[in-house]
Amino acid sequence: MLFLHGDYIIGPYLETEHIMRYLYLTFFMILLWGITSCSSSKNVPYMVDIEDIPAEVLNAATVQSSPVLAPGDIIDISVVAKNQEVVIPFNKRLMQGEAYLRGNASKAVEYYLIDQAGNIDFPVIGRIHVAGKSKMEVEHLIQELLYPEYLNELPQVTVWIQNFSISVLGDVNRPGLFTIENERVSILDAIALAGDLAITGRRDNVLLVRVNSDGTKSIARINLNDKNLISSPYFYLQQNDVLYVQPNKSKANSAVVVPPTTSLIFSATSILLTIANLIITAWSISK
Repeated sequence: MLFLHGDYIIGPYLETEHIMRYLYLTFFMILLWGITSCSSSKNVPYMVDIEDIPAEVLNAATVQSSPVLAPGDIIDISVVAKNQEVVIPFNKRLMQGEAYLRGNASKAVEYYLIDQAGNIDFPVIGRIHVAGKSKMEVEHLIQELLYPEYLNELPQVTVWIQNFSISVLGDVNRPGLFTIENERVSILDAIALAGDLAITGRRDNVLLVRVNSDGTKSIARINLNDKNLISSPYFYLQQNDVLYVQPNKSKANSAVVVPPTTSLIFSATSILLTIANLIITAWSISK
């Protein structure tokens, strides 16, 4: 239907305007749906409702198991006694220090590499099997081997893991391999090192891959939204643990590679819509 306004016919203009408004409204609704469907706000916070956990549970000391040594680990061992001279032969650091002062060695510190059989070559004593044992167990073992066979007093033995590291992969801001100097890292520490999860990362299904001391692997699924995470046995990580953060469905779908044929169809459709819009506009003006 046409409406006269002076010498102009405005019917086509109103019809075209209604069509364009409808298209804009449809586009806006699709955009709004895409934004709101990317990630539900309730799945973003960590440990939701943690304040509901009883105080005695929340304040209880979380027991962190001592790291278990495995083939490929690099460790440092310190042996200390009241008379430090008698333990020099059992300390690579002290032996290197003496040699360096005499100009017979480099300043670089040598550590112990646990071989594939799980052994280290300890000065004087020889080969010691350490794989599968915790740091504390190795410390006690070396004490027993040194006293009273080689020393007149019980020495203090300390073991450090020099290559204690964890990996964080997937939908995080800074994925990578991280070396932990103090051998103590929680899953939240690991996430912080990786720059936090991206907003599209799934917090309810984080994959943990753990390599055991015997070479076998175990996996666990972790829900970062769960308030009970703080008392979980996986709250503290072990050396060589790998965390993988899965992207949500929206991001996974957006990463799908569009076939060339489909891309051409989309391009052609866009061009045809543009031409149709120009034709409608020109036709409206000509009327």
